[in-house]
Amino acid sequence: MRVNFVLLAIAFAIAALIAYTLYTVNKAPTDIPLATALGGGISLFIILSGTIAVSSKNGKGTSMNLRTLSNIFFGVMLVIQIIFCFIPFKLPPYIIVTGLVLLIYLLFAYIVGGSMR
Repeated sequence: MRVNFVLLAIAFAIAALIAYTLYTVNKAPTDIPLATALGGGISLFIILSGTIAVSSKNGKGTSMNLRTLSNIFFGVMLVIQIIFCFIPFKLPPYIIVTGLVLLIYLLFAYIVGGSMR
């Protein structure tokens, strides 16, 4: 697996802009908007880096599964973050749901990445 650092920086910038959008849209009191911005930004960056910055040494065909998986989880995570921006919630369910989806993504990405070796 190879990482393109220019594309990784672009993925970071996109995730940071999405996190800022999540922060500004969220009208919840106290520190919940900051938590959603940080949690959403970090999780979306991890998933987005698998979408655009990681490729296989063997060629384009072998990394297509990882990109497809990453695109699906990016969409799911983005929808989850948007839902949490517009509904009132407490912080523990947000952390549990976001962490669970991210860990499931990492598990599947590890399995798909293992088949690329």
